[in-house]
Amino acid sequence: MKKYFFAIVSLFLAFHINAQTPEEVFKAKYTALLTEFKTDGSTKVTSDNIQMFRDQYNRLQDGLEDVEVFKFGGATEDNLKVFEYKQLKSLGRDGKLVDLEKILKKYSEDMKLFLGQNNEYGIDKTKCLIAYSNFKQSLKRKDYTAAFGFWRELFKYYPKFKNAYYKGDVLIRTKIKMVRNQAADAGKNALKAQSQKKYDEAKKLADKQKELLAEREQWIDTLLLIYDQRMKYLGSDKYYGTGYLIGKKGSYIYKYRKDSALSQAYSLLKKSVETEKENSNYAIVKDFFDASFDMIKAGKIETGESVNDYNMATNVLKKNSDKMNDFITKEKAKNSPNKKRITNWGKVASNDDKVSEYITKKFASSEFSKCEYLIPAFKTQFNKNQNNKEWLKTVTGILAWKECTNDEFYGQAAEALYKLEPSANAAFRLALFYLKKEQYPDAEKYFKNAYTQETNTDKKAEYYYYAAVVAYAENKLNNARSLALKAAGLKEHYGKPYILIAQMYAGSAKSCGTDKFSQHAVYWAVVDKLVKARSIDPSVKDEANKLIGKYSQFFPSQEEGFMLTWTAGKIYTVGGWINESTRVRY
Repeated sequence: MKKYFFAIVSLFLAFHINAQTPEEVFKAKYTALLTEFKTDGSTKVTSDNIQMFRDQYNRLQDGLEDVEVFKFGGATEDNLKVFEYKQLKSLGRDGKLVDLEKILKKYSEDMKLFLGQNNEYGIDKTKCLIAYSNFKQSLKRKDYTAAFGFWRELFKYYPKFKNAYYKGDVLIRTKIKMVRNQAADAGKNALKAQSQKKYDEAKKLADKQKELLAEREQWIDTLLLIYDQRMKYLGSDKYYGTGYLIGKKGSYIYKYRKDSALSQAYSLLKKSVETEKENSNYAIVKDFFDASFDMIKAGKIETGESVNDYNMATNVLKKNSDKMNDFITKEKAKNSPNKKRITNWGKVASNDDKVSEYITKKFASSEFSKCEYLIPAFKTQFNKNQNNKEWLKTVTGILAWKECTNDEFYGQAAEALYKLEPSANAAFRLALFYLKKEQYPDAEKYFKNAYTQETNTDKKAEYYYYAAVVAYAENKLNNARSLALKAAGLKEHYGKPYILIAQMYAGSAKSCGTDKFSQHAVYWAVVDKLVKARSIDPSVKDEANKLIGKYSQFFPSQEEGFMLTWTAGKIYTVGGWINESTRVRY
């Protein structure tokens, strides 16, 4: 009896001495995973070996399936894919099968995360696209709970799959809006219950509102996290890289957390525009300037910085708009132009122009764009920028636009620009300074320089107009009229030159007539020019109407005309330097 007992004990001890731990079983079956296909980054994933990594993941799934089959009693020596039946039986008897399962799950998760971080389609392209399709369909059905589940899978396991970010943005913003509306409703109902003295109900609703507002903040955090992860994995994208993504994140912070995180939003938006330059998205540029405007109102930046932000925003928009229009011109010149491209480029240029106009109007209407703020702001930057043509162009352009041209600093900047680049535009800006200072010979010189060099007909017309203003100031009336008419002839629908001629005529009324009738008849010619201005240029309509009302009262009376036999409708020639025919009217 003792003999049999010792034999049984010996067999039992021998079996347990040779029994393997879960770690040993795993190591024996997954040697390649632990040596050649590590998930610690020591082995690089390439297009050549990606399938081998995926095979390792699939082998892990096979191992998990073996464990599952064994647990439910369906395992045999023949139907297991990875493990041996006796290995699983031994681990099961010792209560260690669950430990093997944990190891398999851990390595599966690590591999799934690792492949997603190193390849667009992660562990499997088909599985990725199925998850994406389910996500889109759920979103379309407005089943946001299901949609979020599918999106979360994509976000976690396929972080390099770009399309998930586009739709994820839509989903999370929808959730933010929904929770916000729910919170607003809870707040309204709380107030209503309070007014009805249902205090317990009011408290519950108020608590519910707080919960919803807290949930909203969590959804906003998730939205921002989308852009953090997208920058991490797709920041090098050719069209929507880090520069663009920083701007999108800044825009959302500005939209949802302007009151608490304005400085952060402004910083991100500015960095985006500085990085993307003329490739900046127009909506991001708009948010950038709006944030800058709020920053100066909050006293967080100086006026000079806000002016620089305006300059940067309008410059990048103009450059991008010009680039799009250049693309359109070149495409149209082809034998078979791509109409879709032309349309898309046109939309971009149009959006750039609209945002630029919005920014300009906002800047112009602000108290911070007055001369008393602009001049000191620019002065502090002059020394380091006096040889910077682009900076000088911007400064003189803004000061000219805001009619700050009579300040000595404007003259200093305009002169510095002209020395660096004696272009038509630089000459024009310097001439404006001399005009305001009433230094007419110098103004005449530089306006002439401007219209002589300029090739753009609209600008050339403007330069001729200002030259006419100078000639009028010098009492060179014939020359002034000639320059004004050249301006009108160059630019279609340009009414200002005719208003200037009308004012010249009105100023000459006494010298162009020998008696009261002939002096008053000059105003017929005056009004002719004003009517002409009004008819071709809607922008001067109000001014023209006002002047017509003013000068029409000086027309000769019908009695005066009757005595001199001038009946209404006759052709009358105004005398003096005007020497122009008009029709009699009273």
